[in-house]
Amino acid sequence: MCTLNRTRYFATCMIAASVVAGCALTPSPTPYQPASDLHGYTDEALAEDLFRVGFRGNAGTSQQDVEDSLFRRMVEIAETKKAGSFSIVGRETTCTTTLRTTPETTCIYHQSADTTFPYYFGIYELESPWHSSPKREYEAVATIRLSSEADCGDYRDCFVTSEARASIGSDSE
Repeated sequence: MCTLNRTRYFATCMIAASVVAGCALTPSPTPYQPASDLHGYTDEALAEDLFRVGFRGNAGTSQQDVEDSLFRRMVEIAETKKAGSFSIVGRETTCTTTLRTTPETTCIYHQSADTTFPYYFGIYELESPWHSSPKREYEAVATIRLSSEADCGDYRDCFVTSEARASIGSDSE
């Protein structure tokens, strides 16, 4: 018969509790839905053929999933407006990192996810015994222009609506 001494038993219980707590603290990825509590998609008509579209994920949502959800929303807007194609006029993905640096202070650090023109702003302390694990949230925003033509010509950031739909599938609802 094998028995564990109290120290080993306590250590085993603490490790198990840490694993369970860690799983409980990791949120489920943000579902594709209209924004609620800051997470999900948003869109705003800037003109008849010009829209600002965004998707913000929680800490459980990867950058790729945020960008895929943004593109899905662009396709849905183009379909709703019966556009033959749409062009991305501007686009940016950002990452916001939040961490606790003291019992009373939470610092927020913003970073562009664009590797060609990164920018950083915020406070980032490295020497603090109170550091929490960083919580990263991605947000992607784009401005799109709709066109009735189903032809993009040589435009690089132009998508034929029907081809864009086929590339992401038809699971929009």
